[in-house]
Order: sequence, then C-alpha cells, then structure tokens
Amino acid sequence: MVVDAAEVTGGRWGGHNAERRRAIIDAAIALIEESEPGEEIPLQLIADRAGVKRSVIYRHFSDRRELDAKIREFAVHGVVELVMPDFDPAESLRGTVFRIIDTYVGWVSRHERLHAWIERGPGSGDPTGRALVGGTKAAVAQRVSELFTLAAGVVGLDHPGIDTASYGVLSLVDGAVTRWLETRPAGLEAADVTRLLADSIWYLFDGHARSRGFVIDPDRPIAELLADPPARVEG
Repeated sequence: MVVDAAEVTGGRWGGHNAERRRAIIDAAIALIEESEPGEEIPLQLIADRAGVKRSVIYRHFSDRRELDAKIREFAVHGVVELVMPDFDPAESLRGTVFRIIDTYVGWVSRHERLHAWIERGPGSGDPTGRALVGGTKAAVAQRVSELFTLAAGVVGLDHPGIDTASYGVLSLVDGAVTRWLETRPAGLEAADVTRLLADSIWYLFDGHARSRGFVIDPDRPIAELLADPPARVEG
C-alpha cells in the first residue's frame, strides 16, 4: 500500500509514523487470519502483536472505525494489485483467463478469513466500506471488459453488451468462490475451482463467437489472433 503524503507528518518523524501505522495494520491482519470468522479482536491484542502500547494506536487512528477502514483499504488494495488482469500478447485468451482466475482463487484459498472479513467484517456495511469493495470489483470488471473487448475485436464483434457481460462474469467468479469456501465439497480443491471457472468463462465467449460464425483457437497467442484473425465459418 502506498501511504498518502497527507497521512504522514513531515520532517524526521514522517517515516517513523508510516512504519508504525503499517505495523499496526499488519498486526491486525495477522490476527484476523488467525481468528475465527466474526470473532472480536481487541485493540490490546493488536497493540501487543504490533509491539506498541494501546494508546499508540490512537495516535495514528482516530478510533476503531478508522482503524478497521484502513485495514480494509490496505487489504483490498493489495488484492487488486495481485489480481488486476494485464495482457501478454504472447499468451492465449484461455491462458489469460486461467491466470486471472487462478491468481484470485489461490489468494482467497490462502486468506479465507481475511477475505470474509473484507466482505462481512466491521465496517463492511458502512457507505465507505461498501464503496471500497464495490469500487474495487468495478475496477477489476472494467479490466475484464477490456479483455473481452480485445477478444471480440479479433472477430470484428462490437457488441454493446460486452461491458454488462463482464460484470456478470465477475459476479459469477465472486459468487462461485464464496460458495466453494462456505461448503468445501469433497473432491473440489482450489485448482479444480480455477479450472471450472476458467472453462465456464471460455465456453461463454466461445459460444457467442460460434453463434456468429467464428471458431477461435483458445490456445493461439493473442498477438497471432490480432495479426491473423479467424475467418467466418459459413453454414
């Protein structure tokens, strides 16, 4: 997380204060990941883990609500930096989708309790908390939309519903992963969830392409597809 200049006092104590804030937030996240979902985490425990006095927390955060908000902001920004999809022209469309899903599912499976806290923990129902989580999902959905637009451009398809479908795909992934975490069905591990979702998303795009007469090789590099788009299949 990048600390805003406005949050850090100037002079020789600027770096020290930023380090203290980061230590407190790191301590809180560690305790969240060690605690049962919904379990209250006292400030004293956070202070002990961070190696500071309880009163020091109030020098850096006005109250518990601000601390919880900053924890959520820090955690969410970290997830975004990790899973925000980027494009590699040497990668295939299916490979790109798989990589994005695999990164997200892998993070959630390793940080299940933090993920649940971000979605349903203290402050999640506040306008600021909802806006942070919702805005993050919207940002990721926008990047997914760009990927879909790129893929659609390969076959010359300009459909006004691409953006809407992208948000639907994000909801599919989010809902499916949440359900998997809640139920943990036997024989369905993180790798299986990744494959299931990546295949489902590819089938969605492939189905739309085929309905318009295009068959796209899912494993062909994106650069090759853009340089030599597939021809429409008649009949």
